[in-house]
Amino acid sequence: MCPVVRGEHMSRVETVPRGRRLPWIALLALIVVVAVGLVAAPRSGHALTLTTTAAPLGSPPEISASGAILPGDADQLATTLRSLEQQGSLSNAGPRAIVSFDSRGGALDEGMRIGRVLRKFGAGTLIRAGDRCLSACAMAFVGGTMLGPEGAESYRRLEIGGELGFHAFYAMRDPDSRDAAGSRARGVTEGRATSAIIIAYVIEMGVDPEDVLRALVRPPEEITYIEAAGEFISLGVCPVGLPAPRATSAQQATNVCTNASQGVMPAWPDLIVSYTPMEARRLLIGQVAAQASKANVRAGLATRLQQILRGGRGTEAIYDELAAAGLPLPAMRARAYHLELPDIRMSCLVTLSPSDRADYGVVLITPAGLAAPRAVAPNGCRELFTFGHDEIINPRRLTPGDRK
Repeated sequence: MCPVVRGEHMSRVETVPRGRRLPWIALLALIVVVAVGLVAAPRSGHALTLTTTAAPLGSPPEISASGAILPGDADQLATTLRSLEQQGSLSNAGPRAIVSFDSRGGALDEGMRIGRVLRKFGAGTLIRAGDRCLSACAMAFVGGTMLGPEGAESYRRLEIGGELGFHAFYAMRDPDSRDAAGSRARGVTEGRATSAIIIAYVIEMGVDPEDVLRALVRPPEEITYIEAAGEFISLGVCPVGLPAPRATSAQQATNVCTNASQGVMPAWPDLIVSYTPMEARRLLIGQVAAQASKANVRAGLATRLQQILRGGRGTEAIYDELAAAGLPLPAMRARAYHLELPDIRMSCLVTLSPSDRADYGVVLITPAGLAAPRAVAPNGCRELFTFGHDEIINPRRLTPGDRK
């Protein structure tokens, strides 16, 4: 039988030193902690306060959810969403409703139930500036969903200045035990035994669980707040109110390459080369011609491409033709950048718009040919890729009760 696991914001808070910050740190969202000595959660009732704010016709209503998460809260939220649905108040496109959280945590299993309710109804999630969503709340938060053209897609928003925090977890066996240390140790063991449940939940919510097992060994006293761009990307969370990057266009292009290749290409802006759109087209057409020649695909294609490269005429037309045929060729913007690093059998070409950070194209160039990016930015915030993976975009604001 799975033990009840709870989580609350602890009086003792430690953040992970940035020098040890790893790309997988954001997946600590999968781990929730119980503070020693907490009274077990009741088996019925609810603690979340839900307040609904109406929205203009066609826009999603907002449901404010504040307070501790306890058994019964998922049913309360489902009842609220069902009532809005019956009234015709849910949106027909995008997120059908927005649930904004301000909670320090609660029961882990109830947090997962809330996430499933959100996904069932197609409701997105939001944390407003100044609010916190910690522990079990974070598990609920990752259930944020919207209705996309191809079905359910993630919809998770965090306003800059809001806090999304994650813990390791353990299960409290006996809150009245005189052997607090022994009870806590047994709780940690049982908590790790439930990791498969959490992994299954996270996969269900559309979050990559690859590094979950490594996250489980973190000390349960630590809490991690989502601050770096790479952590937002890993959890599929869009920052709201994100300031423009201070990086140059070349640095932004390098960041796009690093994020699109999932870190295979490190951020070395000194090695990136600026291209005109025509030069970029010719570079990529040359790659296609080389692969066509090796594979003997469509007799005459390689010869035709080589003739165009030598003469220069028809470059744009053949480029558009190849893109229409399904090759992962990016649309050209005002400037292009090519990043090629020694000892890495991959290069990357990025096209950037000077006026819109979200308007870029990227393609990976591998020994096997052109390839689409290994990763894409979360829905609705493509500009997130223009920031460095470890760049702090949502610095935590300490309160007097917090410890550094």
